[in-house]
Amino acid sequence: MGAIFGTALSLALTLGGAAVAAAGGPGAAQHYLAGHVLLGIGIGLLIATALRTAARVLMARPASPVRVAAVPAPTVDTATVTVLPVRSASTLPMRGRHAA
Repeated sequence: MGAIFGTALSLALTLGGAAVAAAGGPGAAQHYLAGHVLLGIGIGLLIATALRTAARVLMARPASPVRVAAVPAPTVDTATVTVLPVRSASTLPMRGRHAA
């Protein structure tokens, strides 16, 4: 949603700035400057949105498998494992609304 909003905002600023900069008439110098400021902001936002989207795509890619030389696994002696017996938890009778 943010990428869509950012792209729409940057395109609106770019097109609006170009339209204001191209407009002639009284006070054209002020409009020309304001149009180019809007045009620059719009293009800057568009580039920032494109870079952010590219970074997300790049980071979402699965990493390439690392090629390493085959190293044989060391042999391991097996060991006996003992486990203590598990005691059952003592249960208390439930009363009141917890019993349901």
